[in-house]
Amino acid sequence: MSPLDGFRAPGEAAAQERGRHVVAAAYARRQPVQRRRAPIRLLLALGTVAALAAVAFTPPGHAVLTSVRKAIGIEHAQDALSALPAPGRILAGGWIVNADGSARRLGAYADSSWSPFGRFVVTAAGDRIVALTDAGAVRWQLGRPVTSLPRWGGTRTDTRIAYFSGQQLRIVAGDGTGDRPVSMHLVPRIAPAWRPGSSFTLAYAETHGRVRVLDVERRRLVFAAGGLAAPRKLEWSSDGRRLLVVTRSGLVVFDERGRRVARRTGRFVDAAFLPASDRVVTLTRHVLSLDGRTLFRTSGELGQVVPSPNGRRLLVTWPEADQWLFVPTQGGRVRAVGNIAAQLDGSGFPVDGWTS
Repeated sequence: MSPLDGFRAPGEAAAQERGRHVVAAAYARRQPVQRRRAPIRLLLALGTVAALAAVAFTPPGHAVLTSVRKAIGIEHAQDALSALPAPGRILAGGWIVNADGSARRLGAYADSSWSPFGRFVVTAAGDRIVALTDAGAVRWQLGRPVTSLPRWGGTRTDTRIAYFSGQQLRIVAGDGTGDRPVSMHLVPRIAPAWRPGSSFTLAYAETHGRVRVLDVERRRLVFAAGGLAAPRKLEWSSDGRRLLVVTRSGLVVFDERGRRVARRTGRFVDAAFLPASDRVVTLTRHVLSLDGRTLFRTSGELGQVVPSPNGRRLLVTWPEADQWLFVPTQGGRVRAVGNIAAQLDGSGFPVDGWTS
């Protein structure tokens, strides 16, 4: 044991007692202070910022932030539609967007289609088929139950419209006369496609993965193709020599005689021919491609691709980001326009066509 153990200085106990009294008196005189709690939203926001800041300086963190940006759309997108980056007019629901960026509302319409050469518009309106001028004036209307997916084909002077009434496929002349059924088979709700030109040849999908191509004036079957896994879209090339069929598991291209000339597997949400060519642009949920070359990629879910009339730009819809993207086919900057639904009164997804 140390000699100092147990040693106490003279008067040490009295000094300790005096110190306790001083501390107690000071505590009794203090002013109570009310502590303010930070709002829980602020705490959560600060926590989120701190978490993002923490991951931003790591390679995986950088990937996360890039994914977040892309999920909400392209940064620095235009807030309003201005002049289109390629000639022509866009039809989206009940709206026409002109090349100079001006827009005209036709009405509360959906499932619309341009007439050949863009002179008129046909639309399904509940229990009616309505033909309109591009200024919105009604030319004629035809009452039929549960109409949908009208498509207009033909020449400048002689046209036909194919449409669904319930599950029945019907056609009517461009002046609203001669309405009749085309097929009594149960037809899935996939838009029919007119072959360009004066032959009035119509491609349409039936149940069980079959596509028929019919000369509707002569009532003659041109060809039928089966074994297709759930067709989703039909489209002819602009010269009428190729038919594109997008299916659940890929795409198939047929020639005018029904021979398969190309086939690709993949989960495509959309595909289209470039005008004046047999080149096919494809769209998956995240990637836009042409000739095996990626034109645009994102982590967000893309919706649709619509080529411009001159084939130099591709309109890609991005519904979850409320954006239209204009992607050049030959390289260059992607242009994005936001607030589409607000500008077009809830329309804009899907786009019904881009015509000259």
